[in-house]
Amino acid sequence: MPDATTLDDILLALASPVRRRMFEILFAGEARVADIGTAVSMTGADLDQHIVLLETAGLVTRLRRRDGDALTGHPAPLNEAAGWINTNRELWAMRIQLPDRRLASLGQDESPNRPSVHERRVDRKPRRARPSGPRGNN
Repeated sequence: MPDATTLDDILLALASPVRRRMFEILFAGEARVADIGTAVSMTGADLDQHIVLLETAGLVTRLRRRDGDALTGHPAPLNEAAGWINTNRELWAMRIQLPDRRLASLGQDESPNRPSVHERRVDRKPRRARPSGPRGNN
């Protein structure tokens, strides 16, 4: 499991659609910063800020070249973030199953007529009866 700061850096880097697109471009291999900038319609300081966040997360490395900087991608931090996500997804799934397990352990089954959580819809709530008669005559 990554430490909190590392995880924060990874999730922050992946929070932007621009940075995700930049990272996706690197799936094909090393790419020049100028070409990445063209692909995401960005140049200068704005592009550099996105690159810095990707570098901080360990998702890319900038390669200094005479003909212009290039970036190379590193997928390992994705595994760290995925590990955290999977662990928490499993914990939540277990938590959701707890009421069913408690009922079963008490020897009570859930009513077959009761809709599951997934079948319930907000728009199916019973409506309150409206008062009849003229309004404002108190």
